[in-house]
Amino acid sequence: MAQGDVHTYFEDGEWKNRVEGGSRASNTAIRRTDAFHSGRAMARKRKVGHVVHDSAGAVESEKTFRKVR
Repeated sequence: MAQGDVHTYFEDGEWKNRVEGGSRASNTAIRRTDAFHSGRAMARKRKVGHVVHDSAGAVESEKTFRKVR
């Protein structure tokens, strides 16, 4: 996916959302579901992709919110 996409991933015992290209997490959550919904909302608002990783780091799903021209 492209620069600026939102990634939801597990690190240091927490689920996190980070914008691709950023150096730190935008937000964290204890529950995966909370991080997923927060990341999805961030991606929708920014009109970018949302990449969800499983706890091992593998890409589990991808969804794009880019406008089709």
